[in-house]
Amino acid sequence: MNKIYIDKKKTILISLFLIIFVVGTVLMFILPLNVKATYNKTVKTVDGETISFNVFEPKRTGVNKKAIILGHGIMSNKEMLKGFAIELAAAGFVAVTLDFRGHGQSTGELERDLLTNDINAIVSYLNARSDINTSALGYFGFSMGGGPGIEIVNQSTDFRCFIGAGTWLPNDVRKGNSTDPLNILMILGRYDELITPEDLKEGLSNYTGIASEDLDVNRLYGSFQDGNAAMIYLDDNTNHVLGDWDPDFIREARNFALNTFPDVIPIDENFYANTRLIILFSQLIGGFGFFILITDPLSKLILKSREEELILETEGETIVSLGGKTIGYSLILSLPGILIFVPIVLLLFLATAGFISALLFGQAFGILVLLWRIGKKKDIKLRDIIKKPFKISRNNLIRQFCLGGILAILFTIIIYLSGGLHYIGMIPSITKIPWVPLYFVIFFIIFMIFGLVFHGILQNKFEKGVKPLVKMSLIVFGTLFLYMFTILLILALVMGSFFYFGSFLPLAVPLFLLISFISTILYDKTGSIIPGALVNTLFFTLLICTISPYQSGFSFILGFFH
Repeated sequence: MNKIYIDKKKTILISLFLIIFVVGTVLMFILPLNVKATYNKTVKTVDGETISFNVFEPKRTGVNKKAIILGHGIMSNKEMLKGFAIELAAAGFVAVTLDFRGHGQSTGELERDLLTNDINAIVSYLNARSDINTSALGYFGFSMGGGPGIEIVNQSTDFRCFIGAGTWLPNDVRKGNSTDPLNILMILGRYDELITPEDLKEGLSNYTGIASEDLDVNRLYGSFQDGNAAMIYLDDNTNHVLGDWDPDFIREARNFALNTFPDVIPIDENFYANTRLIILFSQLIGGFGFFILITDPLSKLILKSREEELILETEGETIVSLGGKTIGYSLILSLPGILIFVPIVLLLFLATAGFISALLFGQAFGILVLLWRIGKKKDIKLRDIIKKPFKISRNNLIRQFCLGGILAILFTIIIYLSGGLHYIGMIPSITKIPWVPLYFVIFFIIFMIFGLVFHGILQNKFEKGVKPLVKMSLIVFGTLFLYMFTILLILALVMGSFFYFGSFLPLAVPLFLLISFISTILYDKTGSIIPGALVNTLFFTLLICTISPYQSGFSFILGFFH
């Protein structure tokens, strides 16, 4: 095996980026200093499901503490609401974020009618604590989480406030008064794809007794003293899915909770949402820099020799012409590819993961046809093109898979410790784990197909150097993003709903940027598309499987027709 050698300058840079990442990771866990976080607690529902939840609370001791339960939306999990929970804990509350059944790390299948059981299980946990005043609770519900939350609030006068973000306000909400208060805050982004201010005004009209046409957003009706304060807060700068992390959403929720419970004393007056975003950015810079720099010595250590994976010579084709053909074939032939994959989706659980697989396979199918056309001109069969990355010595192939596996684990740990623990969950529940290997294989095949054309052909037309690497990465990103943008837009226009368009695109930008730069850099370092495909497949599979509700593909497809 080759000896590993890292020069002094690179050693300093590797250490510097690692220090930046470690410091950022520590800060993410300890800020705010006076907040205690307890992760991965579980509780059983009355129907036997295991609900995973996290608790954020002031470190100070005492009794008669006020608690707020936070319920997430569909294709989401408790980690997405950590920003809200951190601020509520700093404000003096015990904040509990839960994974609804079929989501995140909770067991069970998505059944909306039973989500109230999940909330009641958290109430049971709070009842078991002697320091919590469970006759004075609050509930925060984001999107789907608002529905079961308002049911619970209607049933129990123990809940003194309801905060809904990107969710509906029904017409039958119980009226609050000085004896049994219920203060209501509805938070909405101006670009929300599901709900409009007019939708919320109907429910608010019933609650306040004021005609909907006379109601204004960002105006408080009723009063906290009378226990019937109500308001629609409209944020001008966000859409549905970004509300999970919007600092204005978080600030409004914190202030409203404090006004509802004036006896709660904040332990920290600072607002940490923006600070945490800066720390996250620093973490990602440190982690990504460390990963890129450590890749080269690891490659030299593990790979015995470098074998260039030039798939096909394409004389007469330029980068522009090949890039244009890749985009054209992806878009034009995506529908047949998606339709081919739909029967597979019907058989799969984790339906959202299946839906994303189908969309990406549509693009991969178009690329396969392009490769077939290129190979036909040179009298090379498509199966020989596909086999090319694996037609090396067995020893070198094993080394490539070993390198890819090590780098995949390292990169996934970096992503998990930064975004995965604090902004979006990446660890699927035990119910989902049996499906993860299947999706791993599906995504690996898709990323290998992408690698054949992006790196095996296109990247080999670039010269070596940093600027060509950046250009190639941006070409990969642009091709992936343009395809997803177009397909989701068409789907939105056909369905008459921009929910999936608005939900997936904000997540697609950082994901596709990571995928593009990782695959391009690793091909440059190793001469193989296998390590890059493995790295992208592992973190992508874990992320998509975690945010995907446990739901049959058949019921998911039927949802498009309701």
